[in-house]
Amino acid sequence: MLKRALLCTALLATAGMAFAADQKAEDAAGVWETASGGYVELYEDGDHWKGKIVGSKDGQARYDKKNPDESKRDRRLLGVTVLDGLSYAGDGKFEGGTIYDPNNGKTYKAKASQSDPDTLDVRGYIGISLIGKSQTWKRVDKNAEHVHQDLLE
Repeated sequence: MLKRALLCTALLATAGMAFAADQKAEDAAGVWETASGGYVELYEDGDHWKGKIVGSKDGQARYDKKNPDESKRDRRLLGVTVLDGLSYAGDGKFEGGTIYDPNNGKTYKAKASQSDPDTLDVRGYIGISLIGKSQTWKRVDKNAEHVHQDLLE
């Protein structure tokens, strides 16, 4: 039983390394569910990658109540760009961008890495990457309920 568990662990690790080695930036394109249930579409825009809110798991409307710009506090979050300026660094890694957190109205430096086809680890941080917070996002079918098709790139 222990030998089987070790073999399975080794196979999974090898598969993950093979995925990262063969990855292209386009593999991350699509709709992702955030930890709070928001749907963010990651897409290429020129030389950079962006992510905008295209829906939510529960379909409820959310507003940008914590935005530091008071004139934007009544706007709906649907269609708002929350990831911006990411550059593909190879091996499933994106760097050099920013991420907006509508839960507190702050913008942080950002990076992301795709560990497998359906998992994206996103990190927002201040200054250096050690001072920050990470979330694991899961891929969602772009035709899933509550994904606003009119917002997709």
